[in-house]
Amino acid sequence: MVSAQNKGSNKLLLLPAVLLMVLGIVIVYTASAPLAERLGLSTEYYLLSHLKKVLVAIAALVFCYLLDYSAWKKFARVFFAVGVILTIAALVSGTSVKGASRWIWGIQPSEILKLGFITMVCAKLSDAGDEIKTLRCSIIQPAVPFVISAVLLALQPNMSMLILFALVLLAVLFAAGARGKYLLICICSAIPVGIGGLMYKAHSSKRLLAFLHPEEHAESAFQLMHSQQALGNGGLFGTGVGMGMQKLGYLPEAHKDVVFSVIGEEFGFVGTFIVMILFATLFWQGFNVARSSSSRFGKYMAVAITFSLFCNFMIHTCVCTGLFPTTGQPLPFLSFGGTNLIFSSAMIGVMLNISKPTSGRTIREPFMNNTVSLNINFMKKTDYARRGA
Repeated sequence: MVSAQNKGSNKLLLLPAVLLMVLGIVIVYTASAPLAERLGLSTEYYLLSHLKKVLVAIAALVFCYLLDYSAWKKFARVFFAVGVILTIAALVSGTSVKGASRWIWGIQPSEILKLGFITMVCAKLSDAGDEIKTLRCSIIQPAVPFVISAVLLALQPNMSMLILFALVLLAVLFAAGARGKYLLICICSAIPVGIGGLMYKAHSSKRLLAFLHPEEHAESAFQLMHSQQALGNGGLFGTGVGMGMQKLGYLPEAHKDVVFSVIGEEFGFVGTFIVMILFATLFWQGFNVARSSSSRFGKYMAVAITFSLFCNFMIHTCVCTGLFPTTGQPLPFLSFGGTNLIFSSAMIGVMLNISKPTSGRTIREPFMNNTVSLNINFMKKTDYARRGA
């Protein structure tokens, strides 16, 4: 792996992302064709729309690969501010769907906010130096962008994205070496607040009750029951491409929110296993990029991006399998929906640039006398020796 890194960017990170995008084209077509036909549209309507977004996603990936990742640190506040402004715009004058105000001009600003939030937090932590152990640097400063983001996401409401933000923040704080007692305080504070937020919003509380007692809330648990039925129908090898039954009006948003169930029904256990292997490879290589980065900012960015994609994957698959309340999180690279696809691809491009030995050389960070390695071994003193004084 080290020799591969020295020769250039991490190609094993790019491969699963490309394969998942290709598979996503097939899945979007087979999952959306029945819906398009019911609406009186061409069966290729959603496919053609998705292909356009795939092209934009590839362009975003290439652009972020070519852009030195030091730019993300330099303009972190700008990226975060853009995400905040667009999310506020969605709340004020955006499109409301199923009681949630998450879209404006055909985009979902929370995906932009997510990348801005990641860059902001990583920039603050990378500049902490030896003060990383202090309450101010490890908790208070990162908490500012998190609280702003949390308020906006709660107002939409988008509780699953809010949970994702919280988990990503904890992962980066852990990688950066924040004190364990501070992390424990954050976790203990976040759990009751999260549960309270879920119960406060009417549509969130209905989904939570349907998750806990599906038999008593059959209407709200409709998607959950049919998602599980689709996975059961697939068996070992699946019903065959295009032969799934649950997408024929039983699975709402089959090409978006429950793509994993469609894969399970039409490709069976083998298909879902291959998808999980591809994602596992992507996550593994993402953490390899973090470990080999020559700057703290690069390490934290790679950790945050990888963990963000991991959480996205886990929330979607857990919803489909009944391990998490129903929510509208897409499956990265596979679901129909341009914003998530484009920004997931952009984040892969960022990590590819981080993996380039020639990138990030202009980044200057405070020297850390006692670099923290932790269990995941992201930090190495030798990585920072050339950045001292």
